[in-house]
Amino acid sequence: MTKTTYPLWTQDQAIAYEAALEAINDVIAGYSEQIAVEVSDGAPDAKRIAWLEMRTTQAREVAESLDVTEDATVAQALMEYSAIVVARDRCQHL
Repeated sequence: MTKTTYPLWTQDQAIAYEAALEAINDVIAGYSEQIAVEVSDGAPDAKRIAWLEMRTTQAREVAESLDVTEDATVAQALMEYSAIVVARDRCQHL
């Protein structure tokens, strides 16, 4: 008996999934950088650090929960985290 194999997801799904993970990881890197800046400050803001750590944890959980075949969830994550990256980049250029 021959078993037919085929991809479990499409190329478009894989591309969207990878783009979403890249956006999430970019956000995590940005939060990590902000934490490092805050920690190295002479008077670090503990509440800001805690908020940034919470957001980092949240982003990691989103990345871990993504399923390449769940198109709507992947699209939502890509939209939300890409928007955070764009907003952050705009602020850095001001």
